[in-house]
Amino acid sequence: MEELASFDRWLSRTETKLDGGKIKRPESIVDACQALSKAKDLRSEFSKREEPLQTVIELVGETDPEIKALKEKTEKIKKLSDVYLSKIEALCVIWASGQVNADIQSIEKALQASGSKVKMTGEDLKACVTEIQQVLVA
Repeated sequence: MEELASFDRWLSRTETKLDGGKIKRPESIVDACQALSKAKDLRSEFSKREEPLQTVIELVGETDPEIKALKEKTEKIKKLSDVYLSKIEALCVIWASGQVNADIQSIEKALQASGSKVKMTGEDLKACVTEIQQVLVA
């Protein structure tokens, strides 16, 4: 159970670092690519750190309130990190293509082409597009 407590602490630190999934304007394409690399590393680390929780769920089930709460927290923060990764990928694609002043349709296409498997509602997609546009134009 110590592994789960450690995972829970890591989730809390990760949630703080993600700051609601907000992205900041990088100084250069190099900075954008470094942010993308860090976001991909975070996603990879998530998979490794989540293994003990998956094992406990397989062995015990998720009826225990603590396990259920940890699973819900995990899913929430994983989705947040996935959305963040999608936004950074789209930002890099747009920046690399020289479209720093991209219009909303270009940003939306970049987000959809990012390869992300994140399911976004139309409203979430619009919010992501708007955020990226504000970051790019700022």
